[in-house]
Amino acid sequence: MDDINDSQSTLDKNLKFKTTGGSEITLDKGTYGWALSPIKATRSITTAFEKGDSNLNAKSDIYGEGYTENGLGYNTTSNSGIGNSYVEVSISQQHVWVYKNGTQVASLSVVTGTNDGNYNTPTGLYYIMYKQTNTTLRGKNADNSAYASPVSRWAPFTLDGCGFHDADWRKNWSSTAYLTDGSHGCVNVRPAQISQIYDNVEQYEPVVIYS
Repeated sequence: MDDINDSQSTLDKNLKFKTTGGSEITLDKGTYGWALSPIKATRSITTAFEKGDSNLNAKSDIYGEGYTENGLGYNTTSNSGIGNSYVEVSISQQHVWVYKNGTQVASLSVVTGTNDGNYNTPTGLYYIMYKQTNTTLRGKNADNSAYASPVSRWAPFTLDGCGFHDADWRKNWSSTAYLTDGSHGCVNVRPAQISQIYDNVEQYEPVVIYS
């Protein structure tokens, strides 16, 4: 089992990725991926051996992290296990690309988290936890005051509240806004463009974020 996890699993690993711009990078660890549970797998193998079964489906023996603990991406080996349908976010370029079955279906400028050490958008490999329409995002500002921001589309990718959403309150959409006037960690998208992301992603699809 350890050999399988070392050579095949994708969870908690720094995976290789080729960006839209053609650069070969190593991704920070995130929550996307799968690994084989030695305890569950040993139990399944023992049961199969006792029954005389020659085949074993190990899907129930894998695990993951974050919003779902079932493990993701175990059915693909392409693109370092990321597959060909994913969202790519470049913080330095303040840009998002969406790929569906290997085809780029969206490309748009965005504003990510303020680059101040407190609200930075996290880098790494995550996944769309769920999708929600017409909701209100709530949290705390730096001065501890509360905020409540209505959005029409919401697709979070971290448990601590980072995700893609429209931001009709944002006035500064420049490519350097994130340096001092970014979000609280989310990826802000122009209201007229949010559907380009929201309508083209599915729950549990990978989100690749790099600096």
